[in-house]
Amino acid sequence: MTVGMQRTPWKRGLWLSLVLGLFWLFGCEPQTSDPTGGETHFLRVCTDDANACGSALSCLCGVCTVACQVEASCASFPEASCTARPSGTCGVAGNVCDLPCAADGDCAVLSAEHRCESGSCRLTPQPVGPGEGGAASTGGAPATGCTGGTVSANEVLILGDSFFATSHEITGYLEDLARGAGVLQAGERYRDQSRLVNNALALSSYGILDQYRTAAADAEVNVVIMNGGGADVLLGSCIAANASCPVVSAAAAAFDDLLLTMSEEGVTAVVFASYPDPLPTDVRPKMDALRPLLQASCEQSPVPCFFLDLREAFYGNYTEYVLADGMNPTAAGSQASAGAIWKVMQDNCLAQ
Repeated sequence: MTVGMQRTPWKRGLWLSLVLGLFWLFGCEPQTSDPTGGETHFLRVCTDDANACGSALSCLCGVCTVACQVEASCASFPEASCTARPSGTCGVAGNVCDLPCAADGDCAVLSAEHRCESGSCRLTPQPVGPGEGGAASTGGAPATGCTGGTVSANEVLILGDSFFATSHEITGYLEDLARGAGVLQAGERYRDQSRLVNNALALSSYGILDQYRTAAADAEVNVVIMNGGGADVLLGSCIAANASCPVVSAAAAAFDDLLLTMSEEGVTAVVFASYPDPLPTDVRPKMDALRPLLQASCEQSPVPCFFLDLREAFYGNYTEYVLADGMNPTAAGSQASAGAIWKVMQDNCLAQ
């Protein structure tokens, strides 16, 4: 008899208990954890709680997150911070955990699928099935299904005022994104006609129209990226800041005329970048009155016009994104603006 192979009754009982314990710990019962940090629920675009957010998050203003009061509340989400959400963004005020960004790489701490959208990391569920291609992401390859090479770099025109022209960095960052996606080759540039003076929609001789006519006389214009109206509301006065204010109504009418002219002269698309909120208190009411008129003009335009509200890209980052003048962008603000513009271009196959 070999002593080493025998099992005494108490040893057999101990061995059985150990096996049963391991079976209970790792066996058939599924684990029910609902992680949020670093997985696809956090900052996922949503429509209701049950749709996409799991049990640990709530769908707050269209994104899966949690309300917060202190930074510690966001500690379980990589790099996230407790961010103020003004009431104008979705009808309610409060703080939520969010992750600001300037490029897709800033969102990699969450997942490979999160993208930088309008200055914040987001995960947009992709549609499935034939003919339902998902939206393109900032800084990536051209949108699926876009026909490349149909618009040269020289046919893309930048128009506008000091928001673009103070540093021209928005154009530079936009070109960097296009090069990174293989859309622009080395040495190719967009035409930037934005300038610091003579840059209103209507006030002082229709400066933005003059920018367009000068550029169109030099070479064909296919895609226009522009802003406008800032100089009008900054320099013009209103008794009441509403749609009937002469400065506001004249700027909106000039934008209508400009879009009509572009349509008649063969421009195929316009991206209109509407300003973030100006900080000077005498300017903002006029801009609030003008913005919806410009958006309506864009939506009813005879040339396809894509209205981009940069308030979303600047949300929660005004201190970092806006210069001391309270209106024009810093380098970081220019980068965020370029990222938002590039996403519109990708999503709509503009100059891809």
